Amino acid sequence: MSDSNQNPGPPPDDWDKTRPNIKLPDTSGGGDSSDWDKTNYNFPKQPAGDEWGKTVTNLRPLDTDNQDYGKTMTPGASNAGRDAGEVDWGFTRPNINISDSDFGPSSGGGGGQQTYDKTTPYFQLPESERQKYQQLPPTPTEQAAQDEQDRQEKGGIPMWVWITAGLMMMFFFAILVLVVAYFGSSQTLNFNVTVRMAPSGSDVRVDNAPWGITRSDGSIELVNLSPGRKVITIEHPSYECTPLTVEGGNGVNPAPLIAECSEAKGPPPEDCVNIRLGEEDKAERCYNSALDALPDPFTPEDLVKALNILIINFESGKFDVPPRRLAALQKGAKFIQKLPADITLEVGGHTDNRGSDASNQVLSDNRAKAVKDTLTGFGVRQDALLTRGFGAARPKTENETEQGRFYNRRIEYSVVKK
Repeated sequence: MSDSNQNPGPPPDDWDKTRPNIKLPDTSGGGDSSDWDKTNYNFPKQPAGDEWGKTVTNLRPLDTDNQDYGKTMTPGASNAGRDAGEVDWGFTRPNINISDSDFGPSSGGGGGQQTYDKTTPYFQLPESERQKYQQLPPTPTEQAAQDEQDRQEKGGIPMWVWITAGLMMMFFFAILVLVVAYFGSSQTLNFNVTVRMAPSGSDVRVDNAPWGITRSDGSIELVNLSPGRKVITIEHPSYECTPLTVEGGNGVNPAPLIAECSEAKGPPPEDCVNIRLGEEDKAERCYNSALDALPDPFTPEDLVKALNILIINFESGKFDVPPRRLAALQKGAKFIQKLPADITLEVGGHTDNRGSDASNQVLSDNRAKAVKDTLTGFGVRQDALLTRGFGAARPKTENETEQGRFYNRRIEYSVVKK
């Protein structure tokens, strides 16, 4: 057994490599039992060796019941009855016959030499404990690394976004530089000019393009004109202005321009006496002018003369008032309403000579009634108007030509009561 007086000393310290989990050799069939029966190791069934490195060695304390003569001491086991001086940790006599299957060969290659300090450590855990120790919590370092990775995946901005944003900023900065350079150079090349004495309300054009800013003093400022020769025109409905020319550039502004304008000559008065076929619009203009020229107050005869200028050219065989003439009739209705209450006007309908007398009579009656209905719709009193159809009985001129028939198809007003 163990004799402390002949003990050669402890083997090399291999506590970080050796664990007290040694399988006992089978001596049931005879053989050398050596000292194994002096120590009682009560260990549970050992699991497979593939669990090493994944489990935490949490062995319960072993109570050898002093069967190893006090030479083996396990932390947590009962040490009652022992003196502190009897403890000799790690001192075991090296005359124990241990099977070759329990120890690896010597590092020197000698097959028969036992290397007691090189015991292969195998811990075996119960099958029920495997899942528990396979899923160990991460270490603080591993947890910090995992948290950083999660933060980058969830809340971090990918690198390609930063690269794209940087390229776009560079692009827009380049455009800004070009714009500033362009306008900076154009300001040094372009020129301004002022137009004075133009009629108030004039429109100014530079090379047929609207241009200019009107100042408080009535002058018109033409700014940022490109270099070269420019043609300036001044437009006003009541004035005629001579076109102006100016040349400038390189930032040099020419002297102010003086507008040369005179009152425009009005168009010649229209011939409202001779209104020809197809000149119904001209007749309406003459009708409006005549109404506007009536004195205030006017006589019924003056009003009838102006009303008869309007030509209502009905379609052939129809008595509907053309929509194009409704505005003119509305204006005439305002003047008819100004007549005294004892004045009555007759609305007479006339046709050309085409068709039978009977059909022309009906057609002329219907046309006169259509005009009266239109006027009363615009506010004229019913008793202020009478209607009468004349057919082709009272032509204004001959019916042999289209121009003559055009004059004969008409509405004619007359004063019938005073």
